[in-house]
Amino acid sequence: MLLCCTPTRTSRPVPDARAAHIAGTLVAMRRALVPTLLLASASLLAACGSSSPSAKVIEPTPFQVTPSPESSQTAATSATPTATSTGPCTPGEFEIGMLNTQGAAGTIYATFEIRNSSTSDCTEFGYAKLQMLSAGGGLLNTSWTNDNTMASPSPTDLPPDTDPLGAAGATGHGYFLVSWTDATCSAAQAVQPKLWKVTLPTSHFQTNVTDIDSSMVCGGAIKVGPIKSAPYT
Repeated sequence: MLLCCTPTRTSRPVPDARAAHIAGTLVAMRRALVPTLLLASASLLAACGSSSPSAKVIEPTPFQVTPSPESSQTAATSATPTATSTGPCTPGEFEIGMLNTQGAAGTIYATFEIRNSSTSDCTEFGYAKLQMLSAGGGLLNTSWTNDNTMASPSPTDLPPDTDPLGAAGATGHGYFLVSWTDATCSAAQAVQPKLWKVTLPTSHFQTNVTDIDSSMVCGGAIKVGPIKSAPYT
């Protein structure tokens, strides 16, 4: 007996309706979410590009300079004029003359007087130097030694605007004493000055002084005392 068999067919499974619905929903959400994310990213980028942090300007703090005590003192010193102090006199500011001559036991003493003829106070100190001259200004044999037997050197102030040379009781003048012998030599050895070239020790002022007695100087040797503020006694 022939049996007629019907061939077996393999059928495809029928998708579940619920699973299909979920899958469709997920696809729809994905499609909706992508544009939203893209739009948010674009907005974020636009916001970053258009909004830059504002620059904060810091003004420099002025540097306060505080003067040091030395600079303040220097400025004050330079602004305040200093008083002119007494100093050495300069050349060309003196008058010098032979005040008098006196003789005792063969020794002659001549007093020279100095007057400050400038307009500022000044000081002389020490021993003047002397050179004897002829009437025509020629040099005569002269040798001198400093003599402190009657006075010691000390600064002598010579103010301006004093009395003329030779005025009785004049103050502010300088004096020095010159001595020599005139009795222990022959006429050939004696020197007879007509002028005395005087050079002051501090200012080095120099001038010629007329001799008032034309006395003889043995061997041209003289002794010179220091300048002082009053005549020798």
